[in-house]
Amino acid sequence: MVEDILYLLVSLFATIIGAVTGIGGGIVLKSLVSTFSDDPVIIVSFYTTVLVFTMCIVSIFKQIKRGFKFQLNVLVGISLGSIIGGYIGEKILNIVVQQFSQQKVQFIQSIILFITLIFLLLYNIFGKRKQKIEFPKFIYSLILGLFLGSISIFLGIGGGPLNVSLLIICFGYNMKEAAVYSIATVFFSQISKILSIIFTGSLLHFDLNLVPFLIIIAIIGGYIGTWLNQKLSNKKLETIYYFVMLALCILTMINIFRFS
Repeated sequence: MVEDILYLLVSLFATIIGAVTGIGGGIVLKSLVSTFSDDPVIIVSFYTTVLVFTMCIVSIFKQIKRGFKFQLNVLVGISLGSIIGGYIGEKILNIVVQQFSQQKVQFIQSIILFITLIFLLLYNIFGKRKQKIEFPKFIYSLILGLFLGSISIFLGIGGGPLNVSLLIICFGYNMKEAAVYSIATVFFSQISKILSIIFTGSLLHFDLNLVPFLIIIAIIGGYIGTWLNQKLSNKKLETIYYFVMLALCILTMINIFRFS
C-alpha cells in the first residue's frame, strides 16, 4: 500500500517534469522508483510505458490546441525511426534480461545511462550551439529516431533527456521546440512497446490494479506540465532541464553503487 502511494506521488512528479522539459518522465520515474522498490526491470518498464504514453497524449493534444505546428518530415522521420528503434530496443532488453540477473541488468542500464547523461549535460552547457536547421532532411530525422527509440526503450527511460539534447545538438532547436518534438517522439516509441507487450501476451504477467491510477495521474501531470511549458521562457526551461539532468546523474550514480 505504501509502495503504491509512493509510485503515484513519484509518477505525478515525473509527468509534470517530463511535460515541462520534454524528457517524457520515464527516466525520472525509473530513477526514483529504483530507490524505494525492488520491482523487476520489466515491471517498472511497463508502468513507465503506461504513464509516459498517457502523458504524451495529453501534452501533444494541448500543444496542438495552443497552435504548435510540427514539421511533417521531422515528425514522421523521428517517429517512424522511434517505432522501429523501440521494437529493437525491446527485443534487446528481453534478451539481456534472460541472460543476466535482475541486479546485473539494472547495473548495466545505470552505467550506460550515467555516461550518456553526463556527456549530454556537459555538451549542452559547454558545447557550441548549432545554428537552427529550418528544414532537416527526412533521412537524418529517421536515423535520429531509430537511435533514440532503441536506446530509450532498452534503458526503460522513455527517451526524453536524450531526445531534447540531441534535437538541440543536431538540429539547433531551442528548448521549447525540442521539448515538443521530444514528447511526440516518446509517444511513438512507446507505441511499439505497447504493441509488443500486447502481441506477445506479456500483458497477462503484469499486475494491472495500479494502471488506472497511473493513467489518471499521467493526465493530471501532463496537463500541468504542458501548461507550465507554454508559460515559461526558453531560459527558464533550460535552467529546469539542466537541474533535472544533474539530479538524474546523481540518482543514477547512486543506483550504480546500489546494483554493483
